[in-house]
Amino acid sequence: MSRRELVLGLLLALVLRLGFSIHAFYRPDQPSPDGNRDYEPIALSLLDRGAYEWVPGTPTAQREPGYILFIAGAYAVSGRSPWSVILIQVLVGALTPWLLWRLGAGLFGNFCGRFAFWAAVFYPYFIYYPAYFFRETWLAFFVLGLMLFLATRKDAAGALGAGVFAGLLCSFNGAFAPACGALLPAVVLFGSEKAGRWKRALAFSAPIALFVGPWILRNWLVFHAFVPFSSLVGYQIYGSMLVPYEALGTEEQVRLQLNDPYIQGWANMPEIPWNKAFIAKDVELIRAEPGKFLKSMAVRFVKLWRVMPHQRRFTHSFGAVALAALASDGWLLPLGFFGLWLERRNRFIVLTFGAMMLLVSLAYSISHAPIRYRVPLMPLVLILAGRGAAGLWEAVRARRVRAS
Repeated sequence: MSRRELVLGLLLALVLRLGFSIHAFYRPDQPSPDGNRDYEPIALSLLDRGAYEWVPGTPTAQREPGYILFIAGAYAVSGRSPWSVILIQVLVGALTPWLLWRLGAGLFGNFCGRFAFWAAVFYPYFIYYPAYFFRETWLAFFVLGLMLFLATRKDAAGALGAGVFAGLLCSFNGAFAPACGALLPAVVLFGSEKAGRWKRALAFSAPIALFVGPWILRNWLVFHAFVPFSSLVGYQIYGSMLVPYEALGTEEQVRLQLNDPYIQGWANMPEIPWNKAFIAKDVELIRAEPGKFLKSMAVRFVKLWRVMPHQRRFTHSFGAVALAALASDGWLLPLGFFGLWLERRNRFIVLTFGAMMLLVSLAYSISHAPIRYRVPLMPLVLILAGRGAAGLWEAVRARRVRAS
């Protein structure tokens, strides 16, 4: 890809993301997204009181610290302007196609790199999420950085770079921890020298421990309990067994939660005992009907990768959301899975791309997972879609040659 095409694409990516962010921010009927309620109050508490809490005097561990520390840092510099967060995310989102080009071209050649680059420039979810206080823009960027180091650097320094991005992923969202841990065999197997395998393993693992360790230590000192990532896990699993997926975001969900004896009866418990109570209840219910839970996990796994979103209360009209989904995921997802199938004998792709997509999807499937949760994995899908498109073109050319 020429420098001129690269610069043009990056400028277009920046304009699209910034333009949508301006539109979303100044809409008169714009509702307050959940992300602002989930992350911003804790960031403001850190700045105002030096305390990690929603309610003054009540510490929390319900949200991992990475994204909250980012918001607090941006607010500390900007005077608490939401635009500081949005503009940084716009820049990160605009750089994502460049990383996709580098990784795609390095793995599968120029065609795949260009395909992934331009797909990312116009991908609706990559344009949408920088405008809101959600983690997805950062998570997608971190996934790409992690894979780029694994694919292009085979030495201990490459493993260290991959470990930094893996640590950032885990500090932003604990659902990525199993996948990051499972990448260790790839770090060891695909190094440049067999003699340096343990050095690469240590270089990869150390940053993860440095990013996650202080959070675990803080939770132990504050709560006297082991909380590796979030203290919401027990409630989230229970909620997925109580509320059918189709009822999410509807009045039926509210009715079920208001009439549930455990949600209402435990509402005033301290956070950590509350989470432990739900975990114990989850274990009880799963042991009673393991097949039912596994079936519901399988359904949620499949729904995470569906093309069409369910009709919910979106920040924009459902018609626009559905059209954007059909125009993008409607063909990119099939191409991506076709590309993964073409590379099924490629050990690197299977142990990195395949493992990340599978394990993150499984982690999300233990509770309700909206389409938004797959957005950080879509950079991998776009690269695989480029590989799938190249495979289709090769098949068409081969058929033409045989026909002639």
